[in-house]
Amino acid sequence: MPVWIFFLDLINNLNMKKRTTLFFASSVTSFFLVIFSLICFGVNNNSGKEISKEAAKISYLFKTGKYQGSGGTEMPYRYFAPTDQKNGSAKYPVILYLHGEKEAGTNNEDQLVTTECATIWVEPDHLAKNPTYVLAPQIPKGTNWTSEPAYSNTLGLLNKFIEDHPAVDLNRIYIVGFSMGGTGVWNMILKNPDLFAAAMPISGNADNFLGDYKAFEALKNFPMLVIHSIDDPVNPVSGSNNAMDALRAAGNQSIRANIWGMGGVTPAHDAWYPAFHNYEVIYNWLFEQNLGRTDHGKISPTTFFTTSDLGKGVKQVWDYSLGTVYVVERADKAIIVDAGAGGSSIYQFIKENVLENKDVDLDILITHNHFDHIVGLSSFVGASQLKNVYVHKDDSESVKRMMGEDVQKVILVEDGDVIPFDGEEIKVISIPGHTWGCVAFWFENNLFSGDAIGSGDVWLGGAVMSVEDYIESVQHLLNVIGDSRLTVYGGHSGENRNPLTQEYIYQMLACAKGLVNGEITSKPYRRTIGGRSTLGYDGTYGLATIVHNLNNIEKIEGALKSIRLSEGAVSPSYAPYTTYYTANVDEGVQTISITADVLAEDYKSLRINGEPVESEEAYEARLDKNENRFSIEVVASDGTSRIYTLTISKGRPAGNRFNF
Repeated sequence: MPVWIFFLDLINNLNMKKRTTLFFASSVTSFFLVIFSLICFGVNNNSGKEISKEAAKISYLFKTGKYQGSGGTEMPYRYFAPTDQKNGSAKYPVILYLHGEKEAGTNNEDQLVTTECATIWVEPDHLAKNPTYVLAPQIPKGTNWTSEPAYSNTLGLLNKFIEDHPAVDLNRIYIVGFSMGGTGVWNMILKNPDLFAAAMPISGNADNFLGDYKAFEALKNFPMLVIHSIDDPVNPVSGSNNAMDALRAAGNQSIRANIWGMGGVTPAHDAWYPAFHNYEVIYNWLFEQNLGRTDHGKISPTTFFTTSDLGKGVKQVWDYSLGTVYVVERADKAIIVDAGAGGSSIYQFIKENVLENKDVDLDILITHNHFDHIVGLSSFVGASQLKNVYVHKDDSESVKRMMGEDVQKVILVEDGDVIPFDGEEIKVISIPGHTWGCVAFWFENNLFSGDAIGSGDVWLGGAVMSVEDYIESVQHLLNVIGDSRLTVYGGHSGENRNPLTQEYIYQMLACAKGLVNGEITSKPYRRTIGGRSTLGYDGTYGLATIVHNLNNIEKIEGALKSIRLSEGAVSPSYAPYTTYYTANVDEGVQTISITADVLAEDYKSLRINGEPVESEEAYEARLDKNENRFSIEVVASDGTSRIYTLTISKGRPAGNRFNF
């Protein structure tokens, strides 16, 4: 037995003694943990491989076993069983973990300590939140999970484990695999589409299975979370992308993918590390999946919501992607913060599953206008129960479109406005950056911030605002809340391992200042969630990360906030540091309105083709030729001049002909 296993087993045994020995056990535990750290952290285990420090702390909790397979073959395995079964009728999920090639062997150890893929689920805070079984078999070197007898033995072991543990919830059997094990996950779910509630292949490859169209069709409503690095040198990311394309072609709309960018993982193959360490949504998403609610794959999981009580009168609703909606109910009214983007009626879900008084008046508070926060508004249209929808004026147009015939219920708010609720006031705090109209709603000691300061990372989407300008937004928020101690309820609470507080806001401010003064170095960032990619750079301080564009860290004197047209749209998407744009309109268009909005409140002048206009004042332009060029010049308060060029073409597709 390796020395580190000996020490951990000893610690475990000491802590199992009677209550009268707890003090002694605690003291000895502390001593041995120090010795344990000196002996094994940063060194190899008996297989000669580097061990994961975090995994090693947990691995001793796993018991050992050996499965007798067909033909006399044996499969060693380790397993964890939750011990806090206070309720004899409680049911617990089970996670089947398939290890990678480097973890193969016969020591029944490497599959636990080489990565954290098996142990992350039973770290103390996770275990308190979601007690779960974990089953981690090991196959010999030179074999793989798709060949025999490994495949049959794995399936047989899982069935035997379930039989021996009646507390396993048959509706929540999950499968996770890394590298070779990720490939094994694809194989296992394609051959057993009705067995698992969700799958998480990491750095795998499913190219060998792509021709089995019927197998992919059987997974039409199967929850998938695929994790990979775009620059993976071992298993190219195409092996995951091709399989996801096959699933989408079969009608699967419930795929989630986290694809990391160049330099985002070191080594690039180990995509599990940023997944588990930076994005708690991966953990939270898995435990939301349940075969029971999809009627064993007959209903798309994207149509479901889940709810939980966060205490202090705040209830949380998650859609399939764990986009977050908050509900606070009082006797005469309930407020709903944001509307999510689920595949069914969130209004009906909240009415039936969240509200105590099913007919209480409702107000909706929108933090910003991105689709994953406003799509659910359509389900409230026509509901007399809904009285008002509050949104900042700069983010209001898309909200008005979502409200359709109930557009009169939309109320525009600005910084410093108050919304009456339960005899008190909800304060509106403007925090532009993620969008121009981002706001937070402060009520009692709760700050509902949407994505204005992020849920761990804020994306200055499209680089609409410089990091330097964003400092002013965050500082303004801190000036308003003062010394108040708050719980921060972000727009994607599933990203958080622990609740956010006002300290997180200070970290976000420090992050922004560090990026501007150079103390924090920006690094390349690429993350694809579902089918949506975010490219750029990021910098981190504490829990706070800012995703930004390197061109837009410092203020740009004379910058515009936006360029809007009465017909068509500018290309590329507007960003203050980009100065050349094109647009396309129909052949018959003779006139067009060009509206330029200056970013700074104070500026000397704004001219379009030499003619003075005011910020946000429409300039009426004639389109006399097939290609019409307009010069938009801003002179900043310090005299700095900046010129934007807009070319509007008639009767042919627009495209940015400039590569800047």
